[in-house]
Amino acid sequence: MKMNKKGTWLWLLVLMCILSSNGTAEAAVQSNQTKSDTMNYKYQNDVTQPTSAGIFTGLQTGNNNTLVWSGIPYAQAPVGDLRWKAPQPLPSSASEQHNARQAGNICTQLADGKVVGEEDCLYLNVYRPHTTATDLPVLVFLHGGGNVTGSSAALEAESLATSTQSVVVTVNYRLGLLGWLNNTAIKSGNPLEDSGNFALLDQIAALKWVQQQIGSFGGDPDNVTLGGQSAGARDVLALVISPLAKGLFAKVMPLSGGMTTATPAEGQAYSDSKLAAVLVQAGKASTTAEAMTYLQKTDAQTLQQTLRSLDSKQLVQAVGSVMIRMSEFPHLFADGHVLPKNGFDVVQTGQYNRVPMLIGSMKNEFNVFAAYDPEFSKQFTSNSWTTAKEKQFWQATQYGSQLYSAFNADQVADRFTKDTQALPIYVYRFAWGTEVKGLQAPAKYLAATHGVDMDFLSGHFADSNYGLLFKNQFYKDDNEAGRIQLMHRYRQYIRQFLHDQSMQVSDTPAWTSWQKSRTLLQFDATNTKAILKTIQPAPTSVKMMATIQSSLSNTAKSVVWDNVLKGRFFMDAQY
Repeated sequence: MKMNKKGTWLWLLVLMCILSSNGTAEAAVQSNQTKSDTMNYKYQNDVTQPTSAGIFTGLQTGNNNTLVWSGIPYAQAPVGDLRWKAPQPLPSSASEQHNARQAGNICTQLADGKVVGEEDCLYLNVYRPHTTATDLPVLVFLHGGGNVTGSSAALEAESLATSTQSVVVTVNYRLGLLGWLNNTAIKSGNPLEDSGNFALLDQIAALKWVQQQIGSFGGDPDNVTLGGQSAGARDVLALVISPLAKGLFAKVMPLSGGMTTATPAEGQAYSDSKLAAVLVQAGKASTTAEAMTYLQKTDAQTLQQTLRSLDSKQLVQAVGSVMIRMSEFPHLFADGHVLPKNGFDVVQTGQYNRVPMLIGSMKNEFNVFAAYDPEFSKQFTSNSWTTAKEKQFWQATQYGSQLYSAFNADQVADRFTKDTQALPIYVYRFAWGTEVKGLQAPAKYLAATHGVDMDFLSGHFADSNYGLLFKNQFYKDDNEAGRIQLMHRYRQYIRQFLHDQSMQVSDTPAWTSWQKSRTLLQFDATNTKAILKTIQPAPTSVKMMATIQSSLSNTAKSVVWDNVLKGRFFMDAQY
């Protein structure tokens, strides 16, 4: 099978989605409305739900089994003077009517080479079973996309909410330079905004909204799990060590994330170069050198007015599509206020938000990134391999996935269990596709790769990213039975975790904590049945790198190591 040009562009779009005054600002993020404020707005078991923030009318979906409220604003639009400001609370009235039947704007980003979305994008969606149940556990989920692309639509949670009997909240937050900008040009002396972590502040504001309002939708604000995938999972782990997120969640579920931070100095250097380019493009300077002088010499008030007047499209295009090489886009700044200056080193001292954790990674995390690496993309998209090139691809994916999978899960669990009082940590490896018969090229190259577990989380297969990319090739009739059984097993464990119940599910293996066994539960399936088993963790990264170097010929090393693996963020952990 050959992929045409249209198919290639579709995948590039899909990949980007896989990989979405001082006192006033401080109060907007740190204040916590009392839960008693929502007591007069009890869940109604109806599409129209009154809350202290207004009356929201949503939809019945999933054969009327699910209630969904979409496009709920959780903060003021961060536009104009509010660009690069902490999210501000919305002026609202309990009697104000809101149409919550369609999703809000996605945040400004690149998709298929074009700028889409709006700066007015701080919206969330709420899913819950259409039942009378209240005090349900809550899952707040942060999308992936490298923190430069993606949206709350990454997780369509109708089926997930009903199968786990929980309330699911999906969130949009600012992206790229609009969400992450650590630069003296915009600093005002407010430590919140001077941190540059605007997207994290958005996520904290959304969690505050959940604490204040989720009871009106039948959720339990005392049982909130913060989950996320890919970059969203990195944000989750960052919020675990953020003092500003204390008390906003009871558990976390980071999937394929890992621990990364950047220094403010890295943010300054990167943003200077990008802002200078935008200033030239906007006609504010003739050369990059002139633009850099403008950034350094212009008075603060004039400079901020200039930067806030820049076209958001130009800011998005300046960053472009960074994909997985996060060194090209410093963010999650260890500023000393929103995030500790010593990053994840705080864990072993116990100075973090100590909560139970469910951590996931894929068996073949790296395959999709290798497939679209310039070294292999031509062969992958045209499905035309030489024997030597295919061997190099499998070497790159084998070693890259070992390193990346361990970085996303095993190393996170090891780091947090350095705290002897850490609460239970459960770790999984998801391997669907590795035991399935009948997957043809190029679909077979992406079995168990980054993001596949999201399809089992949502239950959307045919219209998922991989389902659309490989129509009738990845998710086929002949592997449906095993796939559906695996989906139910996977969700059963997640339900147990959300409900604070035993991680023993029927006749499946008991999922023991990392502290007790230092093992992972592997989720896999054949064409007809689920296969769950306990597996050992990956070797240390030092051992893995030594194995890679010793096993590759000089020719293979120049391709696999130098051209494909070298420079990836999981090769040199940023914590």
